[in-house]
Parts: sequence; structure tokens; C-alpha cells
Amino acid sequence: METSEPPHSAAYFGAERDFWWNQDYLELLARRFDFAAVRSVLDVGAGIGHWGMLLASVLPQGVSIVGLERDPRWVAEAERRRGRREAGARFQFDQGVAEALPYEEATFDLVTCQTLLMHVPDPQVVIGEMVRVTKPGGLVLASEPNNAASFLVESSFSFGTPVEGKAEAIRFVLVCERGKMLLGRGDNRVGDLLPGYFVEAGLTQVQTYMNDKVELMVPPYSEEGQRARASMLAEFSNKGLWCWHREEAHEYFVAGGGDEADFDPVWTRLLERQQNEVASIAAGELHTAGGNIHYIVGGWRG
Repeated sequence: METSEPPHSAAYFGAERDFWWNQDYLELLARRFDFAAVRSVLDVGAGIGHWGMLLASVLPQGVSIVGLERDPRWVAEAERRRGRREAGARFQFDQGVAEALPYEEATFDLVTCQTLLMHVPDPQVVIGEMVRVTKPGGLVLASEPNNAASFLVESSFSFGTPVEGKAEAIRFVLVCERGKMLLGRGDNRVGDLLPGYFVEAGLTQVQTYMNDKVELMVPPYSEEGQRARASMLAEFSNKGLWCWHREEAHEYFVAGGGDEADFDPVWTRLLERQQNEVASIAAGELHTAGGNIHYIVGGWRG
């Protein structure tokens, strides 16, 4: 049945997502995780194919890459993007859910995901499925963040903000994250727990690294990635979106134990701060090193 609701994560599938990784770092990961031995790949929760298409640049020529995505609208968009790429024949996109992967046991050399486990009710169930369809000796690889940590990163705009204002934003995020988890929608901090989950799933030689790409913003924002980020933040501000849409944030906040009477005043202040931050970028004033926590965790099936 068709729906007028936008597909999941639509606000985060823009051009800015293409700049999440440094190419030389992907090449380093390929050596660390021995991608040279890989011949078949499954990208779980593929969206429109960002992660699989990035990995293709550091995988051996001829490796087949299957992307699995639950939303048929994203599957269709991934197919369109595949058709515009010279190496498009290497890709296949299927519809299905991560909790019950529609593949036989021990099918793929590499099973991976990016920012999927943060959105599922039980990441350990999904990890178990990823392990199941990985060949013995194959690699399970997950790229997941702790997004809450980013609210402690300073910019030239936020540096002088009173402690009370910063604490208000962080408390709001943590309450919403708790509500999201209680509603069975996942947790944006799941990256911290992945090494332990991998060990519990029976994976061996578990390795954990951090993405070295920051969200740098330095005037005049001449790099394409900085311009894409500025554009995304401006779009968020124009749409009244702060991490989540208002309705979604309200649902999470109340479910997480927040006082409903507090929501609108806090939400209004958060949007105002975001609008002022966007104005600071437009004026060519904002600068930040833009650190974040984004893990890459891998382990091998015995």
C-alpha cells in the first residue's frame, strides 16, 4: 500500500552523506580487514546505496555487491543510482528486512551495514542474522555512531552559550533517545556497544576503529563537503527540523519521560539556536573542527 509519508531517513540521504569518509581511510580499512579476499558482499539496510558504493572503490574488481533495503522507494532510487554508474553491473538491490535476511546461511564473504543498527528495536537480532549469512571465515562489518556525543562539540557560535542552554539541549536529546529506544525505534548511541555485541554473537578477532572524518566548517567553506553540510543545515532550519521532525521528537520526548509542558518551549529555543547557527554560516563566521564519534567494528565468523 502506498503512503504519502517520506521514506525513512529521507532528511539524511542528501549530498552531505557522500562526504562521510576519507578515501585514503577507506583504503586503510580495506587493508586492515583484508578486503582482497572478498568476492561477495551484502550491505544490510542499504538505503540508496551510499555505503556499498563507497566500499566498491576499495574492493577487488568484479566483486558483486547486494544491497538489502526494506523500503521499496529506496530500492527504486538505489536502482536508479546504480544505472548512472559505470560499475553499476556489480550491484543488485533487493527488498527485505534485516531481522529476517532472505538469503541462505553462509552466502557472503562480507556482510556489512552503515547506520542501520541505530534504528532497529534489537540490534543483536540483526547482528545474528548478519552472522548467519556470512561464510565461515567471512567478515561482519558495521559502521555506527554515538550521535549524542556530537552535542558536546563546540563551534565559534556555540562556544559562548551558557551552561544551562547546553545542558538543556543535551538533556532533551537523551530523553528523546530513551523514548526512541522504549518505542522500539533503536538508539543513536548503539555504536558504543557493538564490540560487545559482536563477541556475544560468536565473532572472533573483533576490531574497532573510529572514522577519521570530521564535520569541519571553516570559512569560506570552499570544500564541497562543507558546502553540502551548510546546505543540509539550512534545509533543516527551513523545514523546522532539529535532529528529528517535530512530531517525531515530541513522541520520543514524551515516551522518554519528558514533561509535555516542557516540550514546546525547549523545541522553540533549539530551533532558534539552529537558525542563528545557520545565519552564522551564511555570514561566513562559523568555524568548528567538527569532531564526532563514528565507529567501524569488524569481526570474523569462525
